Amino acid sequence: MRKWIFLLFYLGATILLTGCWDLREVNQVSIVSGLALDQGEESKYRLTIELFNPTELTPQTSSGNTASIVFGINGDSIGEMMLRLNEIFSRKPIFSHMKTMFISEELAKTGIAELLDPMDRNREIRNDFNIMVVEAPHKAADALKITYPLQKVSTLKINTQANNFFEEWGGDPDVRLKDIIDSMVSEGREPITAMVEIVGDPKEGSKIENIQSTHPNTYIKISGIALFKGDAMIGKMPISATRDYLITQNKLRQTSLSINCKDDQTVDIQLKDINVGTNVSVKNNEPTYHISISAEGNINGVQCSEQLNLSATTEKFETKAEDFIEGELLHTIDEVQNEYGADIFGFGELFYKSKPKHFKQKQTNWNETFVNAKFEVNSTIKIRRSGLRNESYISEINDQEVEQ
Repeated sequence: MRKWIFLLFYLGATILLTGCWDLREVNQVSIVSGLALDQGEESKYRLTIELFNPTELTPQTSSGNTASIVFGINGDSIGEMMLRLNEIFSRKPIFSHMKTMFISEELAKTGIAELLDPMDRNREIRNDFNIMVVEAPHKAADALKITYPLQKVSTLKINTQANNFFEEWGGDPDVRLKDIIDSMVSEGREPITAMVEIVGDPKEGSKIENIQSTHPNTYIKISGIALFKGDAMIGKMPISATRDYLITQNKLRQTSLSINCKDDQTVDIQLKDINVGTNVSVKNNEPTYHISISAEGNINGVQCSEQLNLSATTEKFETKAEDFIEGELLHTIDEVQNEYGADIFGFGELFYKSKPKHFKQKQTNWNETFVNAKFEVNSTIKIRRSGLRNESYISEINDQEVEQ
């Protein structure tokens, strides 16, 4: 009897095992590595995608052709265009491995809420791809066509480039789809994205010769951040502002400072183990933010003939580094306050968490409150090492010149 019960159970279970109902063979799909959105000429938008050309990604099958293929269509609805892509190519596009999304500066200034909604709803699209604004006068689609010798797929190249720049120096804001959407609906934060510049002629950059050249004619450069108010882009700031933004988010992992040690000579200090704490107090019904920064540093290079084995020299460099990073951060915050009036740092969210009753009085016009907010920055930097050499040979050369 028990055997019959188990047999019926297993037979019933096999009925429920329907397998992969939406399975598609590899030769029936094309993997989308990135997409670009521009304003359309005869329609509202132009959607351009970059697809992998798998045979060119491995040495065994590569024949020297391009490793990606770029297609574009026009339309008034991005969600519909993503389903209409088979107008121009045969295989089903798969968006689950998309690494980069480019938006033209022209389109970003009109608003990005409509652009991101289809991406947020699509169950295939993940939250790990870069979103970047392409500086005018170039179009976002141009960024998909720039070839590169070491990584032939342009969107994979810029994705790796941005991730490494974030890890090594703090040059990418590390902002993803969910971060931007959360900022747009928040009453205490405004969105930002990374910004890129196309250096050179995009037409030359799309040719196979750009891969074969020792010095590519055209390349993509990470140039800074794009600032938004609501969903519309209102301005842009340089790379140094990206690092300052990461400091306020306590997301800066390491960076380097080049500070003057004597006249036009500099000392390079690499900062690691960076920790940032931010507190807010209220005085006369206005918020004051206290930002404390602690970090350890290594000396990477010296142009002046300072004696590095003296504690007085180390303390001097530490003080200069502290003054430098405090001044840079305050300058960036002041510029955002006075020129853009948009709280891209999320100080309003911190104010809400710390002083919810006070924030409720300010939340309807938080950006106006942010403009008038006060900021105090205090940093503590300790230089632990000077590399493989304690004394610089530059000081020995200078000593010999003095003796002569």
